[in-house]
Amino acid sequence: FLIMCVGGVFSGFLCEHFDTRLLNAVGAVIMGASFIGGSFCKSIGGLMVTQGLLYGLGASFPFVAGTSIPSQWFTVRRGLATGIALSGSGVGGMWMTSATQALIDSLGRPWAMRVTGIVSMTAVLAVSPWMRVRLVPSKSERIVDWRLLKDSRFSMFFAAVVFAVAAYFGPFYQIPSYSVVVLHKSESWGSNMDTLMNGLSVLGRLVVGFMSDTIGALNLLIVNTLLAVISLLVLWVPFESVGTLFAVDILFGFAIGGIVSVIPVVAAEVFGLARLPSIIGLLFIGYFIGGLLGVPPMSALLDNVGHRTDYTSSIWYMAMLPVCSLLFLIAMRFLITKRLLVKV
Repeated sequence: FLIMCVGGVFSGFLCEHFDTRLLNAVGAVIMGASFIGGSFCKSIGGLMVTQGLLYGLGASFPFVAGTSIPSQWFTVRRGLATGIALSGSGVGGMWMTSATQALIDSLGRPWAMRVTGIVSMTAVLAVSPWMRVRLVPSKSERIVDWRLLKDSRFSMFFAAVVFAVAAYFGPFYQIPSYSVVVLHKSESWGSNMDTLMNGLSVLGRLVVGFMSDTIGALNLLIVNTLLAVISLLVLWVPFESVGTLFAVDILFGFAIGGIVSVIPVVAAEVFGLARLPSIIGLLFIGYFIGGLLGVPPMSALLDNVGHRTDYTSSIWYMAMLPVCSLLFLIAMRFLITKRLLVKV
């Protein structure tokens, strides 16, 4: 993920200078090659190069294109179009794990990776001819246009994205082990909770994307961030029960899906379409920072403070991340308008 974020910065720059259809196809080939190459690896180092470095770089091209292009082609239903496009990652998260495990059980790890690589490469190549920009973006000689950060609205937005991404992965990583250690459930039960959360994230992307066209993308981003705060701070922190964890799973899954779907829409509607690929690329730096601020500190707290059995400190840290994101989003909205009941 972190390599994909770094690659996303360069992908946004390249999308302003080259045909996005070609870049998408190049990314597809790199993704497929990373899986096929990884199938021959016999060491951790080899897997880090193929699955970490190569796959991250390859995936950055279709991700930046898929995130920025829908906003260019739709104006009336921009939120819904982006939500549908981004719901693909949630759908993939629901079935990919089970499909991969089935391939490993039937074919073994090497061939499972080769099949996954071929399927991934073929699927992305198949849609590459349609990954065409509607507007020719203004070309910049800067790989990262830091001048955007001089806009106080973008600075608030950037900070909010950092904390939102930091919060994104925490429950996905910790709920499975929490289910086993604290609630004494099976590992498969915990894995199913992640599947449920992925499913709710798909619903969140679609519903929030649809509603943002009426209510406003920034308004919905604030509402969903508030729901994420409630799910972690109000429900998960004080309670330890199966029912409460189900509520956290459902509410957080829906909320985080909505957050992911409207971030590109807010970028397009507030800062314009002219340099959207570059803006998305800059936001990838925020994703990178968020990735570092998320799971690693949570895991460190669980290891060193909770001794792998007490999740309290880790959950508190996790809950504070969307709180910070919410504060920056509210500040951003007040910089845009102080009127409460308007579409933003």
